[in-house]
Amino acid sequence: MKRPHLPPLLLSMALASALLTACGGGDAGPPRNVAPVANAGTGQTVDAGTLVKLNGSYTDANQDLVSYTWTLTKPAGSMASLINPKVATPDFIADVAGTYTATLTVNDGELNSAPASVSFTAQVPVAAFVALWDGQTCATSRRIYVADGHLVYTQQSSTTCSDTNSVSLYESTPARLLCARGGLVSLPCSESTSDALMTSIQADILHFLRNEPTVDHTIKQVYTYGP
Repeated sequence: MKRPHLPPLLLSMALASALLTACGGGDAGPPRNVAPVANAGTGQTVDAGTLVKLNGSYTDANQDLVSYTWTLTKPAGSMASLINPKVATPDFIADVAGTYTATLTVNDGELNSAPASVSFTAQVPVAAFVALWDGQTCATSRRIYVADGHLVYTQQSSTTCSDTNSVSLYESTPARLLCARGGLVSLPCSESTSDALMTSIQADILHFLRNEPTVDHTIKQVYTYGP
């Protein structure tokens, strides 16, 4: 049987079509959307009471504009909340000592990024309480303990000046004296800082020093001077 003869032009068009099909040519459609990648920034250690500014960013293979969503995990007792959690650089106040974790998710209008997190450690500003003893030259033994991430209990004593033996309770954010016993300054405890609170903190400090579980408070010793 005799094969049909194709004109040269039709033969060339058929070959070109076959090559385009084999090589994936033709209309490939719009590029595939890829989820953006979030970056929550770098963590740091700050003093309790500090305003913390977050610094979020992102990369997107499609160069899409994105929206930001931040969430905040905070330590027990904290009342911190994010200011403007829908922007790249929101703020919050680390109001008590502890760890704060901020998590960022970005969305390109269709796809969410994987969450990205950053942690900040807030510590009681010990230097502020050391400065409270300026001029107290008689004191030879000084201790500072932090209770519940924001209350500061101090002890100071002396073998030469008995009138400087004292205990005090401070709020750390902002720093202020709540009450004191003995020493050169005596300030009765208010209703919010009762003698019962002072007594319970003292009891838990003893547990802490004996490496025993505390009962009512979380205790951390942050400063020691003298014997």
